[in-house]
Amino acid sequence: MSVIHQPSLNQFIYLTDEGQQGGVLAYRYLSETKIEAFHTKVVPELQGKGIAGELYNALIAFALQQHLKIKPSCSYVEAKMRRNHSALIG
Repeated sequence: MSVIHQPSLNQFIYLTDEGQQGGVLAYRYLSETKIEAFHTKVVPELQGKGIAGELYNALIAFALQQHLKIKPSCSYVEAKMRRNHSALIG
């Protein structure tokens, strides 16, 4: 199981050991220094296993590495950011 960044599609995906997509976190660029995280989804049979959190962690790592602010329009990302990474909200 792993999270893969697909920069050409502006998304992070979670792949199961079988290579199936188990979740996605999508974003879009609003400017050179700001992205909007607008969609997080985990397939029903994998919900509650921390996959959304892994996708979120990949997003945060990417934003920190690229010096980006995040506009969280996805309710999951917004709640996590307000608790843990409010300095990145832009």
